[in-house]
Amino acid sequence: MRNRETTGYVVLGVLKTGAMHGYEIRKFMARHLDGIWNVGTSQLYALLHRLEAEEGLVKGRIWQMDNRLQKRIFTLTPRGEARFEAWVHSPTRHVRDLRLEFLTKLFFLNYLDLPGGTRLIEAQRALLEDLKHKVEQDHARQTEAFGRVVRGFRRAQFEACLNWLEDEARPFVGDAPQGRRGGSGDAGER
Repeated sequence: MRNRETTGYVVLGVLKTGAMHGYEIRKFMARHLDGIWNVGTSQLYALLHRLEAEEGLVKGRIWQMDNRLQKRIFTLTPRGEARFEAWVHSPTRHVRDLRLEFLTKLFFLNYLDLPGGTRLIEAQRALLEDLKHKVEQDHARQTEAFGRVVRGFRRAQFEACLNWLEDEARPFVGDAPQGRRGGSGDAGER
């Protein structure tokens, strides 16, 4: 998944917390997703325009703050909410995207107190196990030393990610209260 597309899902997730104008969206991202996501002002407004005009995932309206100031406030449409829900509950397809995309999914599952965290961990684990198995098969067929080193590195990446899923990610979506509303994001898999 490309970062531009994923950034759109991040914005949808932010708007799932409530209506906001662009500055508030950036502020939310800086406060809660610092170190993972940073979006420039012009990039954010271009993205909001695309999400509204081209995809119908958000709706903007002008809000009069006082006699002089107007702000464009954005809300999530039902279509945008459905698209976000589908994204946040689907495993990340590539190991290279775990650091940005999967961590963001974990954040939103927890912060929004959404069900499905345990199912996401299981789906991600199954996907990584399958990919690791394919790399192991390829590793066994390699006759070139460098090819074996490359496949060995990839196998070690999968092993590290699988260990992290069990040691860090699973407890994060487990039963201990951690989310914004005191939930874990998976209280009993509603």
